[in-house]
Amino acid sequence: MPVVMKTLSCKRAVGAFTLVELLVVAAMLAILVALLLPAMDHRPTRATIVHCINNLRQVGIALQMFADDNNGQFPQQVSITNGGSLELIASNSPVLHFRTLSNYLHGSQLVWHCQADDSRQPLTNNSALTDANLSYFFSVDATHAMTNAIHAGDRNLQVAGQPVKPGLFTLTTNAALGWTREMHTKYAGRRCGNLLFVDAHVQVFQANLPLASAVQHQDLTTNRLVVP
Repeated sequence: MPVVMKTLSCKRAVGAFTLVELLVVAAMLAILVALLLPAMDHRPTRATIVHCINNLRQVGIALQMFADDNNGQFPQQVSITNGGSLELIASNSPVLHFRTLSNYLHGSQLVWHCQADDSRQPLTNNSALTDANLSYFFSVDATHAMTNAIHAGDRNLQVAGQPVKPGLFTLTTNAALGWTREMHTKYAGRRCGNLLFVDAHVQVFQANLPLASAVQHQDLTTNRLVVP
């Protein structure tokens, strides 16, 4: 009688994913991506804005130190013979006022450049500072007694929807002041900017309304800003 040999197989049937299972996996992946992307986007946003705020804070502290050494007067109120920049206001150059702070910003040449300002390059030497390296405007009418007055800020200003041109610009209380998209929108996704006040505090303004309020509460009849 013939012997029938049976062949044993070690293979097991592997079932394929069903359409429903694939859709469930795809949906879960989409949810994970949606949760992770905002967190990844906010990290450079916060870091960049905080970097620019800290730059202006250092400038504000340097301005306060200058005033302490000069009878409560800022560089724009002190003659160049005494280390100030009073006679240089008509030059329409903010860098000439900021240069007076070099003795109070040792090794801090990077404060003049905001990381959100792609059209400006950071410095390696304060003595080489020019308006082309500068990310901030400067107010030549702010005084030590006017703590609500704007003293400096991000240069991407606009008035009535038009960018403020480089040079001396007179800011009035009824000006429709805002921000262009030149600096922070790459990181923050919206138009915003930072303002340094005379009391050395810095504030981020993201809309025209609070920015207009800041302008109106300066206690200044006029405020001449020098824009790089």
